[in-house]
Amino acid sequence: MRGSRRTLAQYNRLFYERCWRAGSVQRLPGVGPQAAGVPVEIGCGLRPRVPLGAAVLVDFSRTACAKLRRAGASAAVCADLLALPFRTGSLTTLHAYDVLEHVENDRAAVRELARVLASGGSLIVSTPLHPTRWDHFDRVVGHARRYDPGALLELMAEHGLVLEGFAPFGIRPRGRLLNLFGMYYLTRRPRLALRFEERWLRMFAAPEEVPIVSRSDAERFRREAEAMDGAVTTWRRGGRLA
Repeated sequence: MRGSRRTLAQYNRLFYERCWRAGSVQRLPGVGPQAAGVPVEIGCGLRPRVPLGAAVLVDFSRTACAKLRRAGASAAVCADLLALPFRTGSLTTLHAYDVLEHVENDRAAVRELARVLASGGSLIVSTPLHPTRWDHFDRVVGHARRYDPGALLELMAEHGLVLEGFAPFGIRPRGRLLNLFGMYYLTRRPRLALRFEERWLRMFAAPEEVPIVSRSDAERFRREAEAMDGAVTTWRRGGRLA
């Protein structure tokens, strides 16, 4: 974080460990399976977007993994994104929602995701877009960056990942006042903030409804991304490892 003695990785570990100690498991909507096999979700915390009983969940937080198991997860593995405990080319469907923007070395992160993904396998990621839209929310939740759409395409292409589709996606509160209010309580009274968030999610979220990802190409993504604050993108693994 700017102006902090902590590294970004240290900040994120402390911030999210505090949140996950205060919160409970609440599944959120995600993108449906893109290939055969058991889906794996990286960095889900207490907000998985794949079915608990039919996926492998991976997070750096031991607290989150313990709570996921108690909530019924068939497999919750405590591991770091830069050193995933999977064989090269062993996974057919890999999910990573709101993860890459938290990692200082995102090239190493994408390299590791591509390493464990089988040829022809699917990678689903979500990222905030447009560096010019950086604000207080990004700082508080531990982002390293917001992505320029073209830079995201180049990053994925470096590691043999080809864009298949996209849809608007994001968790940043709409409206500056709501944003500031939410961040104030999340940093100072996380238990209360998460209690209200989880109540809202139970009332209004629909985990069975997944975003519809439009089949697309890079040019369409660049063009339509201008109207998005964030996007979920699907990628097909092909070519050699970078």
